[in-house]
Amino acid sequence: MTTPILLTDAQVQSYLINGYLTLQTAHDSAFHQQLHQQIESLYATTGNPSNDILPKVPELYQILQDPAVHGALHSLLGPDYIVHPHRHCHQNLSGSAGQGMHQDSYENDQNVRHHRTRWAMAFYYPHEVTLDNGPSAILPATQYYTSAEQAHQREEIALCGKAGTVTIVHYDLWHRAMPNPSDRDRFMVKFLFTRMSEPQSPTWDHRDDTWTAEGDDPPALLCRRAWDWMRGAETTTQPSDTPMAELAQTLQTAAEAERLHAVYALAARGEEAIPVLLEALRREATERLASNLAALHTNPSQLEAVFALAAVGRPCVPHIVDLLADEDWSLRAAAADVLADLGAIASDTVPQLTRALQDESEWVRRNAIEALGNIGPAAAEAVPALTQRLQDDESWVRHNAAMALAKIGPAAAEAVPALKKNIEDDKYVGANAAMALERINA
Repeated sequence: MTTPILLTDAQVQSYLINGYLTLQTAHDSAFHQQLHQQIESLYATTGNPSNDILPKVPELYQILQDPAVHGALHSLLGPDYIVHPHRHCHQNLSGSAGQGMHQDSYENDQNVRHHRTRWAMAFYYPHEVTLDNGPSAILPATQYYTSAEQAHQREEIALCGKAGTVTIVHYDLWHRAMPNPSDRDRFMVKFLFTRMSEPQSPTWDHRDDTWTAEGDDPPALLCRRAWDWMRGAETTTQPSDTPMAELAQTLQTAAEAERLHAVYALAARGEEAIPVLLEALRREATERLASNLAALHTNPSQLEAVFALAAVGRPCVPHIVDLLADEDWSLRAAAADVLADLGAIASDTVPQLTRALQDESEWVRRNAIEALGNIGPAAAEAVPALTQRLQDDESWVRHNAAMALAKIGPAAAEAVPALKKNIEDDKYVGANAAMALERINA
């Protein structure tokens, strides 16, 4: 792997606000032209290779190993990030009408769209892309919004550029393929990346702890929390003068941006806000359950109160552990998801999360598995229970069990026989099992 060109503080802060960062690879135009020709030939002869694009066009590894690309991913996701098994070449056909704006689903999973940077995508263009041949477009600063109405308040930006342009994109940023009125197909290779360990310290070229970026859309408190989390640091922000009762009332407004402002303002109050946030969690879990379950690719724990409780941090853990035993499965699932977002600082909850792997609700099992994975090697005692979940009836539960064992790493050695059996499972479960075996050094 090449020596990474790490991001600066300003670049990381820009990414946390705007949700994207555009880079130029070091290869010359002839290299990208060769890749473009290989991809065009592959499509013309055998069609879309789907997740096999890397073995079919192995020169693409050089893009992933480019110092700027590798450095950006190292900076945002930590030095041990992995290339997710889903990688895909997008062909925007000549004459296409384009797509509608959307957020990508999590392949073979039902993830909560958390605000902390654990996932990213990269869009690589092997040829020049102009406005008239169907570039990708993004809605900047929309990565923290799940509401299309909220996202569409931003103006789209077309990702045009010369051959070799790579845009690193927050996984949840709203984007689309634009219409392609030209007489040439447009190709873009999309890669997914996953953080494999929680941040303990900055992994970029960090010089100054100060949050200097301006603006309040997305909410500045949200972005500042994400920045401090990536630094492995506690957030010390001055609480607003807005009464807590008023902030609590704002949580029930229809505007997503206002709700996010309120939950992070409440989180800034720390421990004193926990009762308000727990009440909000109960209400949201009940009121949004039907709509969350009806929405495609949506975890029922997609709730703003989850973000606030995770932002409060360690003081909320005893209360969340209590909710793991609640009679309402949606609250148990939400509690497990809060612990997943807390990650390593909730390592003392491993026994309770391990018991949750036997829950009758697949959502509780799924979220508890993610929490154990984010806790990492400190969750080693959960390995036998995680190994059992490799045989779960739900593929996305098996998928997460393999991922969690991969994050635990060598301490999950006793799961090796079961992981080897899962290699023959569906493509994502099998790929995660293979990755786990590699990280366990089996």
